[in-house]
Amino acid sequence: MRLLSICPRIRKESDKIIASTAWRIQILSLGAVYREVIVDPKKKRVTISSRYLWTQENKQVVRFREIMAVVYGYEDQSLGAMFARAHNSFDTFSVGLRLCDETDVHLFSFSGEGTFANHGPLPDWWYWEQYALDVAGSQEKESRMFVDLLAHMIDVTVVPPRY
Repeated sequence: MRLLSICPRIRKESDKIIASTAWRIQILSLGAVYREVIVDPKKKRVTISSRYLWTQENKQVVRFREIMAVVYGYEDQSLGAMFARAHNSFDTFSVGLRLCDETDVHLFSFSGEGTFANHGPLPDWWYWEQYALDVAGSQEKESRMFVDLLAHMIDVTVVPPRY
């Protein structure tokens, strides 16, 4: 369900892919936080424009030849992941670029309500109330589609992040 996730807005404009900060984040931050990533296959570059606290603006242009891989990571950020073996996850999928100089450039995070996770000794039916009514957001599907599209357009592989 899309309402249960916070994902960047991704659209196609002519032959470019444009991803921008989710409207919910823009509303919650009163416009203080904004990021736009433009992938231009004709010019073979990725342009990353960021704005923080309404005035601090940053623009970075990365040429395709400077990109070694697309970085794709997952983290369960629910409190239950730290304290309980069975819990409802809160998923965060991060997407970035790994440059040839071995630095990583973060692009976006896709976050939202995840699925029931059972890492304990008891069977799932023991937690029937938690998993029977379990709903999840679209963050995994949307992040994976974005990562695959980036990797295809830039013609690089997908790698995990360094922690």
